[in-house]
Amino acid sequence: MELLTIFKEIASMYGLPFALFIALLVWVLYKNDQRESRYLTVIQTLSEDVKERLSKIEARIFDGGDKE
Repeated sequence: MELLTIFKEIASMYGLPFALFIALLVWVLYKNDQRESRYLTVIQTLSEDVKERLSKIEARIFDGGDKE
């Protein structure tokens, strides 16, 4: 079934304000999912960077620090 047809049926059964509310809710959930996936990508990148820096710090601590 086409999305516009569904919207028209909901609007005719429950009224235009309810149909607009449902459309807005679906749009917000869709945008939220996109935003969350971008945030997860950034968090994973930062997490890898932090792990790398932590391993360097641990190596310096346990190897006696810089010998320069």
